[in-house]
Amino acid sequence: MTKYEMIVMDMDDTLLTSENEVSPKTAQYLINLQEQGYHVVLASGRPTEGMLPIAKSLKLNEHDSYVISYNGGRTTRVKDDELEDEQSVSKQDFDKIVDYCRENGLFILTYQDGHIIYEGEHEYMNIESELTGLPMKKVDDVKTFIQNPVPKAMGVDYVPHIEEIFQSLNGKFNDNVDVTTSKPYFLEFMAHGVSKGNALKALCRKVDVDISQTIAFGDSLNDYSMIEEAGYSVAMGNAKAELKEIADDVTLDHDSDGIVVALEKILK
Repeated sequence: MTKYEMIVMDMDDTLLTSENEVSPKTAQYLINLQEQGYHVVLASGRPTEGMLPIAKSLKLNEHDSYVISYNGGRTTRVKDDELEDEQSVSKQDFDKIVDYCRENGLFILTYQDGHIIYEGEHEYMNIESELTGLPMKKVDDVKTFIQNPVPKAMGVDYVPHIEEIFQSLNGKFNDNVDVTTSKPYFLEFMAHGVSKGNALKALCRKVDVDISQTIAFGDSLNDYSMIEEAGYSVAMGNAKAELKEIADDVTLDHDSDGIVVALEKILK
């Protein structure tokens, strides 16, 4: 019988309900688990600043825990915002991503200094800001404005077009940049090798937890590596079919306290 020590979970459509909130039942359950000695870790495609308020509401800061942001591009200790691990997309590759997005009609955004940096207009342009709470900053030309490496870049468009492009790229933009999706209208570009699964492995080494002692929850393709790597994996009821196929279990959806339902069964 495995003794689990760490529970790691995606945020959007996994931990968070359709109202972009943690249900009171799930929140209290996760706080109680930490008081019993379990590590609770959040792992999201979101920027770090878009994760910390929820992490702190769950008292991860009081229990010396971490958030994995940007799909694994950053790992941050919650209590003091200490950056533990960082992998970025180079300026040179960022410019190539911008060119590609422009050529393929995708709305482009990235992140700098706690802001969402973007150019142009799109019906879905405000969704990332609404999800994360981060302010948006419009610039005339993102290639001119961004002069340093970025944690990730994102192409935004209607779902059929994103699906078509994602299929054509097959997970790889070039030798330096990998591609995934989170929300079905977000095409995410990260440094090669950046994934939630790799970030989880590195964090386990840091805090001296064996990866076999982890339980992971997710719903989307950017959770795939984490679901593969964790000792025990759970797909949400609302998860993509590809995730349900490889997970050890499928729980209720994100609006039905699916995390609590699964953990009560696994940890009993």
